[in-house]
Amino acid sequence: MALTTGFGELDSLLARDELVEFYSTDWGLLRLFYHRVIALSSPILVVIVAERGGLDPQLVERFQRTFGVRGDVRIMRAFKVEDVPPTLKATQVDTVVVDPYHHRRKYSQVVAALRTSPARKFLFSFMDREREGSTFGLHSAHSVLELRRGLRGFVVRVVKSADGPELEFPYGTWDMFGRGGEGLTKWIR
Repeated sequence: MALTTGFGELDSLLARDELVEFYSTDWGLLRLFYHRVIALSSPILVVIVAERGGLDPQLVERFQRTFGVRGDVRIMRAFKVEDVPPTLKATQVDTVVVDPYHHRRKYSQVVAALRTSPARKFLFSFMDREREGSTFGLHSAHSVLELRRGLRGFVVRVVKSADGPELEFPYGTWDMFGRGGEGLTKWIR
């Protein structure tokens, strides 16, 4: 199965992009979003860059049940910063990469590994990418999207896209879980 967010308008915008980065300073929102993407994209390879945590198998399973998706989730770990480039270079299939810049150093080696791998990748970075991280990484990504909580949900802001201008896609809280509806728009004629 191909990498997907499950949001039609986002998926059509990102359809031709090989390297897509989602970022947020809201760890809870980013975590929910990448678990959703992992579940909807399964079977999928996930690379986790960190010593602890990163993936909740029960949450992935809940999203899979909610959306009626089945598929294995294979995991590769990169514990030390020196492990990140060879791990990323070894990926030959579509991959979700959780927190590739976790160690906050050796950015050029990490980005080079992301660029040289033939696989399509969705990156999820816990940081403000407009202020920190690799500038080379920002230029290398075909699309860069920021996730932000809103009053009644969340917003996906397209910071950079090869196919379009800066846009914002607002979603309700329940949309994340596939339970959102049309709201009052179904009554507008």
